[in-house]
Amino acid sequence: MVEFQVDSTESTTGDGTFLQSIEGIDCDLYHIDPPPHNNSYFHSQLKAANNYFRSSSYGKFGLDMVSSNVMPLNNSTYILPNKMSYYYPYNQDSLAEVRLVELYEQSLRVAYAIDGIDFSDYDLVLVFHAGIGQDFSLPFLDPTPEDIPSTFIDSEMIELATGTSGISVGNTVLNK
Repeated sequence: MVEFQVDSTESTTGDGTFLQSIEGIDCDLYHIDPPPHNNSYFHSQLKAANNYFRSSSYGKFGLDMVSSNVMPLNNSTYILPNKMSYYYPYNQDSLAEVRLVELYEQSLRVAYAIDGIDFSDYDLVLVFHAGIGQDFSLPFLDPTPEDIPSTFIDSEMIELATGTSGISVGNTVLNK
């Protein structure tokens, strides 16, 4: 779970931190994914994804919920050095993927520095970040164009952004 430097940038949703209360959010009585968005919240999201995968694959695919962890374990967050808008700059397509890889790399490095995570213990690393995903937009109509999209970081994306085939963290090289 990563947060960003707190800001009041109008080009992103929120202030760079995870939603902790519904105060100031006018949704009447109906809330999708109500706060707090903390360790328990994201663990329940993984559990829901696992239930979906197992059901739709008739038990042939799922997540290893015993070995899966939402880090940090103590309900805190890792804080990245930049504002959210830095990682997905508006109207700078050539820089966008580089910055998404940078977000991934910084997330891994901060998590390793604080908790010494051995990433070789995991088949896949997900980064849950503060803010709303930029998963669709309408040109010229999106009031928050620097929200970060959901993406899959693969070896080709890492190579294009860093010039190396993977990101070294501790004794592990991550290439996706």
